Amino acid sequence: MGEEMGQAAVILLSSGIDSFTSLAIAKEKGYEVQLALTVNYGQKAALREIMFAELICKHYGVPHKVLDVQGIMNGVTSGLTTNDVPNIAQDQLDDMDLTTRTAKKVWVPNRNGLLINIAATYAENLGCEWVITGFNREEAVTFPDNSDDFVHAINQSLYYSTSNHVQVISFTQSMTKQEIIDTAVNLQVPLEYVWSCYHGNELMCGTCESCQRLKRAISKYPMLVSSIKFTTE
Repeated sequence: MGEEMGQAAVILLSSGIDSFTSLAIAKEKGYEVQLALTVNYGQKAALREIMFAELICKHYGVPHKVLDVQGIMNGVTSGLTTNDVPNIAQDQLDDMDLTTRTAKKVWVPNRNGLLINIAATYAENLGCEWVITGFNREEAVTFPDNSDDFVHAINQSLYYSTSNHVQVISFTQSMTKQEIIDTAVNLQVPLEYVWSCYHGNELMCGTCESCQRLKRAISKYPMLVSSIKFTTE
């Protein structure tokens, strides 16, 4: 895996802060992002994710494609597909016992494995060397498919399953949510296009774990607190 890689990429873009910022960093670094993929696997937030991902892609001039894999995921259940999402208080986000239980409620079986392999198919077909994802250090604690070990393992697999040795990279991999927000602010990312909620309502709920992590991360930026709206406010 030591050969020199180019900078053409496909990105998996959910419109969450992690993938959004990973796209912004890729553009800043000069990566040629040839395609953004947003995947509808039956999650309740799909329509909101798709809508905001489209706006993000227009902002950065990246072609956008929506993939519907609900047929593949038929019968696979998760809190993200049934709206059985636990609420959590902000002061509970570092409670490992609790967040381990809440992570299990919203776990989607092999989601990141499936999505990465689909994206790698498009990347190989386009002659791109990279699949960009939005992983982070904070959630890797309870979501192993955000971790360094996961990326290393799937890259070993992709080296053999793609003729041009497509590899996964996430520019937010080693960051906490706070560090991701700090980076996004520094890069002047239009954060009004972020959708981090597990639900698909008019506004983000503000009480699911994903919302609470976003709220904690933006708390030191009054302008963001006033511009990013949640139902609970």
